[in-house]
Amino acid sequence: MGAMAHIIGTLFRAIVRIFFVAILCGIVGAGVTLLLVYSNSGGHWPPSLLGEIATIAVGVLSLYAGGATVLMVEAVKAAQAAVKNIEQEAGSAFKDADKVVQEIEKHI
Repeated sequence: MGAMAHIIGTLFRAIVRIFFVAILCGIVGAGVTLLLVYSNSGGHWPPSLLGEIATIAVGVLSLYAGGATVLMVEAVKAAQAAVKNIEQEAGSAFKDADKVVQEIEKHI
């Protein structure tokens, strides 16, 4: 039961991080694009239709890039934790096997 709780907790934290960073990157990307559209139009507000389309496109692409980056980082962290866990379990298995061999040697 403890392993499932750990997996669910890790999954929830990863999803929250992915959404937070993705939304943050989307807002920053759209904001910078909107600022550039505003400054290049000579201070004319509201921006043109092309400027709005560019802002939405850059915002969505920034959102995707931020989310995908965090997803890859979380996947690598999970893989490293799994390898570390396997390494610890393999080490304890070798120690247990060594103890069994020693017991067999004592009886022979």
